[in-house]
Amino acid sequence: MTAYTLAHFRLTQTLFWRTPISVGIALFFPVLFGGLMPLMLPGGTRDGAPIDVAVMTGVIVMGITTLGFMTVVESFVMRRQLLILKRLRGTELPDLAIFGGEILTVLSVGLLQLVLIVGLARVVHGVALPANPALLLVMVLLGLAVCAAMAVAVSGRVPAQGSTVVVSLPFLLLSLALSGFAYPVAAFPEWLRTISSFLPFERMAEGIRTAYLGRDVTGSEVGVVEGFLVVWPGWLVLGAWLALSLLAAKRWFRWEPRRG
Repeated sequence: MTAYTLAHFRLTQTLFWRTPISVGIALFFPVLFGGLMPLMLPGGTRDGAPIDVAVMTGVIVMGITTLGFMTVVESFVMRRQLLILKRLRGTELPDLAIFGGEILTVLSVGLLQLVLIVGLARVVHGVALPANPALLLVMVLLGLAVCAAMAVAVSGRVPAQGSTVVVSLPFLLLSLALSGFAYPVAAFPEWLRTISSFLPFERMAEGIRTAYLGRDVTGSEVGVVEGFLVVWPGWLVLGAWLALSLLAAKRWFRWEPRRG
């Protein structure tokens, strides 16, 4: 199984880097936003964090959603409609190896994306490095897994490749709106804050912000281990979304092309 998974991982890596639109969505736009947005904003704070950290948090969440959801939806729908998935399933590759190779590609590119965004923020804007890099890494990997699982599930309901933007764009806009990137979460109406607390975007942003600042939502300093503990509601929400998305993927995913 491991050999098959690694073989498919190498294939998906090659396909990813040979697809300019995937590289642009996954790397160019998040890194561009990370490089330009802090230059357009005044100083001050947002949601209890320096505004440059708040913006970087939103950029990282946006990167997670564009890579984990948008590129995966596009990839699976395209390969399904072109009969690539059907042909792969007709080979010796087990189903789990096919999904495993795709997931490894998302995670590896996601790590590169994270390094570029954090490094750019540090070099260009002087943003301090994360106080808890372990928490940041785990939160990003879990966020990518959640978004990728959602993408696999949704891909089975998308009839054709040109329709992916219909589901991807609202997903991207939600990530921008609810991560604190476009508007302070603290300024949301109470009903919207309640709803967003059950969605993955704000929980990812909360964990990433805690990792960057080394402080909890009250502003108290937390250690490395304590940082993992104080964001426990986020683990529950993200874990629930991951479980639900995997169940939906098992029910909705299709290997055969959809017509009409």
